[in-house]
Amino acid sequence: MNSISEQRLKDAELVVRLVMIVILLTAGTSKLFSGGGFAHYYFGAFQADLRIVLPAPLVSFYLSVIPFVEIALGLALIVTRLKPYTVYAWFAFMLSLLVGHYVLQEWSAVNQMLDYFFLGLLCLVLPAHERWRDIFYSNKMKVF
Repeated sequence: MNSISEQRLKDAELVVRLVMIVILLTAGTSKLFSGGGFAHYYFGAFQADLRIVLPAPLVSFYLSVIPFVEIALGLALIVTRLKPYTVYAWFAFMLSLLVGHYVLQEWSAVNQMLDYFFLGLLCLVLPAHERWRDIFYSNKMKVF
């Protein structure tokens, strides 16, 4: 039986983490530069006739901090030492978004959110390179 080398697992973790970083930074900057469109749209959606009604100030506050949370998590994932903490923060953040979609009764969005949990799970369980330079500077491949 062939086993997967530790180097290959570390490379897989890097791909997963890079995908998470790109998702977070893209989503955060997009929302930040939407001119308030993101927050305005979702604030209106949360004010509709829903089964669960959240206080308007709470919704407004949370919608205003989401872009900053996404950017902060994306930047924190770059630092390997912060990875374990950041992945747990990723889970908490994604869970909050999942709950929001439940409240809005957006069932297809709820199903799509599960993919983000699996990304986080992969990032959590796969071993990481200790430093970014280890990726490019190893005994097998000397790029720099």
